[in-house]
Amino acid sequence: MKKLFKRFVAYAIDMMVIVLIAQSLSGVPVINKQLDKYNKYYDNYVELYKTYSAFKIDLTNDFEDKELTEEEYNSLIEEHKSYEEILKEKYEDKKLTEKEYKKLNTKVDDEYNEEYKKIYYKIEQNSIAYFVIYLIATLLYFIGFNKYTNGQTLGKKVMRLKIVNSKDESSPVPVWSYLVRTIILYQPIYYIVKLIGVTLMDIDMYYTVTSVFYNIQYYLEILIIIMIMMRLDGRGPHDLLAQTRVIMLDKNGNEIQDKLDIMVSEKKEELKKSKNKKAKKIIDEPSE
Repeated sequence: MKKLFKRFVAYAIDMMVIVLIAQSLSGVPVINKQLDKYNKYYDNYVELYKTYSAFKIDLTNDFEDKELTEEEYNSLIEEHKSYEEILKEKYEDKKLTEKEYKKLNTKVDDEYNEEYKKIYYKIEQNSIAYFVIYLIATLLYFIGFNKYTNGQTLGKKVMRLKIVNSKDESSPVPVWSYLVRTIILYQPIYYIVKLIGVTLMDIDMYYTVTSVFYNIQYYLEILIIIMIMMRLDGRGPHDLLAQTRVIMLDKNGNEIQDKLDIMVSEKKEELKKSKNKKAKKIIDEPSE
């Protein structure tokens, strides 16, 4: 369990490194020519959300007693001009029923979601520099840097972990193994889809496609966590496909084992002895 905890912390550290690099570089106007437009649309989103959430809170509080008085209605109109038409439509008869309240909420949510999709698309269109930097940083860090340090990112170095070749620990981990791990663990495919989609797709298609890929990545991460926690050797699909495993090191850089490692070693030894016994039995048995 000690190794499992260390792996999660190392992953968090490494992701923070990548995000910090991507955010820092994409925040430089010389590098990111879209920065002003990005900030403009991001501010629009913040304002949209503040307006939407403030109205929802006030409406919920005012209708807590299942009634909207004329005074409360006038106050809502005064405080939330952008929702005046919707309120007038539902409060035409000077009362707001439970059914009208639900319809009002639904309409407000729908309008917010439609406006959010438009702004989100504009933000993504002006995030190309971030996507490119994230992809380059991810590939250089998790493939190039890992190869250079022989399997230790900054996170793994801090937590005294190392990626090794599961077939032969004395052999270095090949580049293709680091590539497989990177594709499965660190979302480069998702950002490639975003990069291509934001230049070729309309709003609805982009929102749908990126949502699908986001969900795929989300469930893949859950699968990885479950496999790491449930398997005795602590290997997820990224380790199995890349033919790697993660080991713990002591202060001198020598491998140390936690309880799960010891259990795996004992299990392997038992299987080896069992196979040897079966082989010996077959050899000793006289042929007919």
